[in-house]
Amino acid sequence: MEPDQATTAPIAEATASPVTFERIASFPPPGWQIPRQVRVSPSGNWVTYLQSESSSDQMALWSLDRKTGKHSVLLRASDLVDTDKPMSRAEELRRERQRKRIKGVTGYAWANETDVMLLPLGGNVYVRTADAKIKQLTDTDAPEIDPQLCADGSKVAYVRGSELFVADVAQGKEKQLTTGAPDGVTRGLSDFNGQEEFGEAHGLWWSPSCDRLAYLEVDERKVGRIPVMGYRDGADLQHHRYPRAGTINPSSRLAVVDINNGKTIWIDMPASKTWDAGDQYLGRVMWSRDGKTLFFQRMTRDQKHLALVRADVATGSTKHLVEEHDHSWLDFSDARPLDGGGLLWTALRDGHRHIEHRDDSSGTVIAQLTSGSWDVMRIVAVDDKSKRVLFIGNKDATLDRQLYATSYDGKGDIERLTDEPGVHDVAATKVGRGWIDIHSAHDRPPKAMVRGGGLAAQEIPVPRDDDFDTLKIRPPEIVEIPGETKLYGALLKPRDMKPGVRYPLIVMVYGGPGVQTVYNRWDPKLLWQHLADRGFVIWQVDNRGSTGRGHAFESPISERLGEIELEDQLRGLDHIAAMPFVDGDRVGIYGHSYGGYMVLMAMFRAAGRFKVGVSGSPVTDWRLYDTGYTERYMGTPQNNERGYTSTSVLPDVNGLTGKLMIIHALMDENVHFEHTAKLIDTLTAADKDFELLVFPGERHGYRSPQARRYAYRRVVDYFADNL
Repeated sequence: MEPDQATTAPIAEATASPVTFERIASFPPPGWQIPRQVRVSPSGNWVTYLQSESSSDQMALWSLDRKTGKHSVLLRASDLVDTDKPMSRAEELRRERQRKRIKGVTGYAWANETDVMLLPLGGNVYVRTADAKIKQLTDTDAPEIDPQLCADGSKVAYVRGSELFVADVAQGKEKQLTTGAPDGVTRGLSDFNGQEEFGEAHGLWWSPSCDRLAYLEVDERKVGRIPVMGYRDGADLQHHRYPRAGTINPSSRLAVVDINNGKTIWIDMPASKTWDAGDQYLGRVMWSRDGKTLFFQRMTRDQKHLALVRADVATGSTKHLVEEHDHSWLDFSDARPLDGGGLLWTALRDGHRHIEHRDDSSGTVIAQLTSGSWDVMRIVAVDDKSKRVLFIGNKDATLDRQLYATSYDGKGDIERLTDEPGVHDVAATKVGRGWIDIHSAHDRPPKAMVRGGGLAAQEIPVPRDDDFDTLKIRPPEIVEIPGETKLYGALLKPRDMKPGVRYPLIVMVYGGPGVQTVYNRWDPKLLWQHLADRGFVIWQVDNRGSTGRGHAFESPISERLGEIELEDQLRGLDHIAAMPFVDGDRVGIYGHSYGGYMVLMAMFRAAGRFKVGVSGSPVTDWRLYDTGYTERYMGTPQNNERGYTSTSVLPDVNGLTGKLMIIHALMDENVHFEHTAKLIDTLTAADKDFELLVFPGERHGYRSPQARRYAYRRVVDYFADNL
């Protein structure tokens, strides 16, 4: 049959796929019942991890005896607390920041130097001592937030309300370290931007000798309040301090408090014409190994200037060790102090992130440890004994993540420590104790191995889901899109394709900066599987602006979000639509968050290319989004008014010609419902038809299985009915 005589494929019923909506909505997906938060105990005798006993989201704490190889449950949440106890609002919002979906035992930590374990459960703090006894340290109505165990396991610091406390493990006595915080000021917590946009989960840091604490004081009193209205068994009105682009940011300062005498030293900021000490970002706080020095990073509000700062904790005096500048934007650096002095610093060099060994007094480069047209993703650990650093990079394959090692002096070769192609997620504290490698590839489910520590490699079982085979999961194909700038796409075809038949296409889009969606990692993509089983071609492409390809690949989006991304998405669509099995007249597009924004850009600005779009929790005007994220890429509305106007979707609604569904949760604290409210008003004024689905009690990520199931069914039905 000639191409112009090709027939169009009908869309099958939902029963054509063994992947049900209930299974799509359930957590975890097949093959991802992996061990989580895997750690080696300080003695090296134990490996501990979180994993479900029932293939659900309810986690228990497990242990692996490295000498006997025995795996056993160490602790269940129900052993200590009522698992039905309501979660505090503070903890709920922190979990949103961390994208944490698990229940039961959701976190724990070993002390650095002894087999003492911290267990935060039910809003209280428990400690498992070296003799394996559980001790409850707190029992209060207000939750203890972000508890941190000191190196020798003798003390735990935490925040309650807005103040900083410390508890002595042996005596069980609590001491309040800070007092008098006004409403809107916190001690020991990072702010919204730190948690959501800069990966700064903590606001307090123990000294190596457990006698001092560094902490952030954050003042949000001048930050605007945003009302968030939802319904959970009645109206639930909240007011969140949320700094929108161009408005007042929280101000932060750094202090060191002596645990014994309560004396506080405030850390000065080096005088500089570039940095405004009242309007900057602070993060990545680290103690020197001898506890005499504090290192931290400060970034200008426009995120084009970054400095590594050295502080004398005895006096609070500081100086810049390293200063970086970029015309587009910078990210906080991954850095590590070294035993005996010196530190490792990662920075953009020739457009890619690499590791340098620097003097920790002058900041002078001692050695360049890595270089080339590839990126160091993160430092995993430092091996002081062999003078080597272990790091994750994509040196050998753009879509892989492998573990490498190289020496501090920069003279040795870079050694690859992992063999299997794909993505390796490696955890280690001290290399001599061993390290954990959880690895997978797009066609191979995860496997978890413990290596090193002077013992033979051991496997941590990754349970095979009961429905793994019945779901008939197929990996997507990795597709290279040639051109001046190569792009990578992922393609999943219908299961039983017939010659001469063209199938409808759905573009799955995210498109936002700082994220890579197409790489060599296991992801069952159950929604994709269901749609492909019913006769849809599924396609995804990483446009410029995505991470993992170097700064030159990221930075073209600077000051004009959405434009370059759409250009590349359309280029990807041209590539796949040229395939003989694709029906170019039946194309849909689906995305959430930044992906929801990209759906609107595509539907409004590429008229006729997409017949159907589903936009979940979309940004519609960047003036309404937070400072930390938006200003990194767009500057402020005051200095880039044209850019903000041109990247808003609202002026372009008249371009809508296809079918559009908008999905948003009222309690979304990240992309506020106001984005969709303005879109509704604008579409209404333009007399444009659209569908609207609202979840009154959900946030940015839908937590209830019922909401997830219903949302997925409605999305699929919308494509099935309109393509």
